[in-house]
Amino acid sequence: MTYRLIKDLIAYKIKFGSGFEKELRKIIDLNTCSEQKLLDLKEKEIVKQFRNAFENSKFYKNLYQSHGLTIDSVKNLSDINKLPIINKSIVKKNSADILTKSRLMVFKAYSSGTTGTPLQVYRDFLSTIKEYAYGHFFQQMHGYHLGDPVVSLRGVLDRNTVSYFDKSNNVLYISSFHLGADEIGRIHKMITNFQPKVIKAYPSSMHILATELYKANLELNIPLAFTSSEVLHDFQREIVEKVFHTKIFDWYGNAEQTVAFGQFNDSYYHEFPLYSHTEFADNHLITTGFINRAFPLIRYKVDDIIQLAPTSNGACVVQKIEGRDDDYVILKDGQRIGRLDLAFKKINQLLAAQIIQNTVGEITVNLVPDKGFTNLDCTQLEQNLRALLGADCRIRFEKIETQGLIRSHRGKFNLVVSQIEKK
Repeated sequence: MTYRLIKDLIAYKIKFGSGFEKELRKIIDLNTCSEQKLLDLKEKEIVKQFRNAFENSKFYKNLYQSHGLTIDSVKNLSDINKLPIINKSIVKKNSADILTKSRLMVFKAYSSGTTGTPLQVYRDFLSTIKEYAYGHFFQQMHGYHLGDPVVSLRGVLDRNTVSYFDKSNNVLYISSFHLGADEIGRIHKMITNFQPKVIKAYPSSMHILATELYKANLELNIPLAFTSSEVLHDFQREIVEKVFHTKIFDWYGNAEQTVAFGQFNDSYYHEFPLYSHTEFADNHLITTGFINRAFPLIRYKVDDIIQLAPTSNGACVVQKIEGRDDDYVILKDGQRIGRLDLAFKKINQLLAAQIIQNTVGEITVNLVPDKGFTNLDCTQLEQNLRALLGADCRIRFEKIETQGLIRSHRGKFNLVVSQIEKK
């Protein structure tokens, strides 16, 4: 056996061993519980996590005592409103003191940092196994089973490596840095010969592959597609589903392990049982994670904007993940405008787009046009943007290739890329 093969096999045994199977069975059982039973269990988890933080975390003990709270202050779900809200800045300053166990028993993880400095958080072995179990539960509900052939587009491969096959997991990894026109024929042949049941990737990586295949008049047949870690835009979903002959199911979560929603056949995002508790505000979420007791985040503000389903009736059912509240364009008067994906709806001859802002009151819109894209489409797009940004914003259009889309060092895509605060 080669070193890499041994490493893959060990990783597989750790990820999907007896601990994983135990947690997966728990989640499957929870999914059959009544709403009232889940509510009762959630209330117990709230109290348990609060007491864990109060007793074992230096940060929380000081915070809660400074607000006049005691170990008995939280006895039910409604009592959570007594607790102060914490945010990313607070966690950055106090990460070591938030821990409830020794740093020798945990390992570091990081948020993506697509809109700023990555946030360092901590996880232990159990929270990691629980995360794998919830992720697999979501994919299993859509028809994926361990051992099914999977294509995964990853940015972690060496830049000189186009692909790698992990025999233990039956996963063909394709480098997301090699999805351009020069390699697309080779990649198409590899994937076709592999005959995958599933493709997994960031929405932007999947979109780039689909776009390059489309331009080369090539297609794939992959029944299931799972996306995560970025906002899934409508223009991305449309071309991916068409070129791959697939159905995308999106996962929404965070590195902090405080929120997780999965998209199902009704196109809505549903909460997973006992992963966390989510409170909905106008322009953000307030989240309390349950799966990580080593690094508890209680009433943690997440700066993501979501749109609740019209029939949710107070339940955690989400119609759309809108994006972060700092994905915005700044106008000359200082006003910040977000949710600009609305401008690109019904612009049918456009394969991709990205808004770049280097100066207040000015934007450059990079476009990856389809063959039928005309000046009329560009005019309509400008009118759509003007309706959102007003007449005073200077708008310039540039046509680019797919590879020209800006992504973070981890390969992530933002519709709006602002360079203003970085200057």
